[in-house]
Amino acid sequence: MNAFTSAAHVWKSFEENALSHSSAHHLMAIHELLARNGYARVTDVAKHLGITRGSVSVTLKTLKSKGYVTEDENKFLRLTGSGSEMVDAVVANRQVLLKFLHDVLALNSAQAEIDACKVEHLLSPETGDRLLRFLDFLFSKDVRASAFLAAFKSTKEMSQHENR
Repeated sequence: MNAFTSAAHVWKSFEENALSHSSAHHLMAIHELLARNGYARVTDVAKHLGITRGSVSVTLKTLKSKGYVTEDENKFLRLTGSGSEMVDAVVANRQVLLKFLHDVLALNSAQAEIDACKVEHLLSPETGDRLLRFLDFLFSKDVRASAFLAAFKSTKEMSQHENR
């Protein structure tokens, strides 16, 4: 497999993701609206995300077809069990990514949030789990982990980046 074929293979795998970036934001908006108000409608999601109702309707069609969202006769939206599982996975991935980006790579909070948002819906469960286990080890009381983290943070590149 050459570099082009490999890149094409990886690119195609993006299409296999259960959620697009936009779909993840729509699910999260529905989840947040349900938690805050007890209900969510297309209009509420559009306002929450700062987009048109038409845009929400297009994405909801996909979310409904995948079985993540239902809409009742009164136009109220609900997350299905699998929709709630997707929200939980995205939230868990975001938390793990934020910790890694901020506490390990020393990115400022705003940049860590931006980058975590870009990636949170793309991580496989296996990658999310392994990253979490890596962080658990890295921040454990194991002297090897402490030494590794200290050595990493003292590298010239990290020191220069933190002083900017």
